[in-house]
Amino acid sequence: MSIHLINPKPSLALVRQRQLYPYIKGRPEPDTYAEAIQSTVSSFSDAKRMLDWYFDIAGFQSSAIDIEGTPTLEERKKLYKFKHHDVFPPHLEIIPKADQVSPLAIFHIDRLIGTAILTFNVFGTPSKIFGPMNTTSMKSLEERNVALHDRASSANLPTMFKAPNIGLRDNWYSDAVFSQQWFTGTNPTVITQASHQWIQTFIQAAKENDVMLKFLTSAAPNSLYILDNSYFRTAAGIDYKQDITSSSKYSQATHYGCASVALFHLPESGELHPLAIILDWKGSLKMSVTIFNKRIDPTSPSDGEKDDWPWRYAKMCVQVSDWTRHEISVHLINTHFIEEIIIVAAQRTLASQHPVYELLRDHWTTTLSINALARSGLVEKALIPLCPFTEDQLNKFIVHEFSSFDFTGLYVPTDLHHRGFPIDQLETNRKYHNYGYGRNISLMWTTLREFVSAVLTKAYNSADPDADVKNDTYVADFCKEVQSAEGGNMYEFPTVSTLDGLIDMVTMCIHIASPQHTAINYLQQYYMTFVPNKPSALYKPIPKTIGELNAINEAFVVESLPFKTGKFSWSASPDRDWLLMGQIPYLLNPEVTESISITTFAKQAAEDISRPDISVAGQELVKNLEVLTEKFKKISEDIDDHKAKVYDVLYPDDTAKAIVI
Repeated sequence: MSIHLINPKPSLALVRQRQLYPYIKGRPEPDTYAEAIQSTVSSFSDAKRMLDWYFDIAGFQSSAIDIEGTPTLEERKKLYKFKHHDVFPPHLEIIPKADQVSPLAIFHIDRLIGTAILTFNVFGTPSKIFGPMNTTSMKSLEERNVALHDRASSANLPTMFKAPNIGLRDNWYSDAVFSQQWFTGTNPTVITQASHQWIQTFIQAAKENDVMLKFLTSAAPNSLYILDNSYFRTAAGIDYKQDITSSSKYSQATHYGCASVALFHLPESGELHPLAIILDWKGSLKMSVTIFNKRIDPTSPSDGEKDDWPWRYAKMCVQVSDWTRHEISVHLINTHFIEEIIIVAAQRTLASQHPVYELLRDHWTTTLSINALARSGLVEKALIPLCPFTEDQLNKFIVHEFSSFDFTGLYVPTDLHHRGFPIDQLETNRKYHNYGYGRNISLMWTTLREFVSAVLTKAYNSADPDADVKNDTYVADFCKEVQSAEGGNMYEFPTVSTLDGLIDMVTMCIHIASPQHTAINYLQQYYMTFVPNKPSALYKPIPKTIGELNAINEAFVVESLPFKTGKFSWSASPDRDWLLMGQIPYLLNPEVTESISITTFAKQAAEDISRPDISVAGQELVKNLEVLTEKFKKISEDIDDHKAKVYDVLYPDDTAKAIVI
């Protein structure tokens, strides 16, 4: 059946601008691991360009504003419709019903999407060399990583190995590097001050460890922090007695997952240090395995860290848990899918001249098409094959994480306060000097909020601006659209009735699309392409007793990674999982180009004379971002780890204005 579009008469200029390129390309069979990864990146780019083209021509994309102007609100209501009744949160219905749109049939969009997904070959093609073969030592993995990096760097090869990764560090496995990742790594958004209940749980577990027991009972409660993934089984609909396992249809290897819980100490000196790890929380201490760090103090001698395989394995379990939490919850749902709901709701309810629409529209560039590609290809071809959950469990997990999203609770000042990082102390208390993400994101929030406030304060400039906001039917309709079951189904989204409330809400929409997505997306290449640092799953059963855990040696840890064992079989090799674990972070981590940076956005806003209020606010934003850049540089230099890894992901020139990948 032909699919019709609401944009029946795209301008000739737009059509010429969006010429369809020859996307289907023949690719030679790769002979190396690096070539196989590059093949995937190229095919992903082809698929994305194809969908970008369709979304532009169809009128979905905010970038597709031609000389005829933006469609009217009534036209956009017909074009932008929410789709429900699949495993994902509400999203754009990209195949409009024929009786609701123009009779002009452009093409078969369902076939286009199918073709785009076919071009996205996540494994490249069968090759002779994929993973590290039958590796038996961590040292050989490290040496292989160094060799690949040196080769790519010396030959200037455009592969994932050219850029540095964490595996090049001699101490990548150490407590210090492990801990710092929760402050400046791929997921610095979940570390939280430990509750009284969790502190008591670890105290109970330490009853036979006198040194640790004394430390925990004497430590200030506000110095103990936690990574809590204990809810995983509940979220995925798994009984506590049941292991988290799945069998990938691609590798036919059994994946083992875990609901880890890690306890840290944050002393006044600011050196976050891991104290204890529950490998896999199964509802009680009795049913779970808890291990304590032999090094209670971060200044203790570190000579034994390298060969402390039970503890290294426990830290790997924490990273496995966070792979799922980062990729599915913090990244895919909390940025991509939440922002899509904002986009569709805004397109359905806000007039194109409304100040909220004008503030948000530039932060929607290609988000809808990349999300469509994620739902139709990336989840099926990358996340499901690597995730330790079964497909049904993962679907339940997605539903749980979306329904748990707290829009106002994640406003930066509120979120940092609730997680135990007081805003008013981040720049003055040495205890928090290593929390680069928290310090940067707080300052960025303030800067963006000042920009939004400058625009909206002029838009609602009567004697009673709160009443103006409350009586603004466009804003009211937007909030209802996001909240309603027929719309975005985000029932905790605020009903805005004050100017301050509106400023916060709009700032949050920009925050999600720009600095938040940037912070959790653009460090994946560094921290995740070296698979041992953050594997998606384990390939041997998780120890069920402390005796089994203490018996772990290097061979067990290495064998828990996705290596080929026995005779190679292309259709059933964990080697494919190793390849994929390296591909996805590289795939999602291109450099932020100048054209899409928040700096360029500010400059363009400042020069936009057609929107005077935004132009004036944009001029101030340009100045503030310049000041922010210098502040971020000083913050980066203040972080203990800065000589090994500069925390520059949120520098304005490197912050994307929208979710473009």
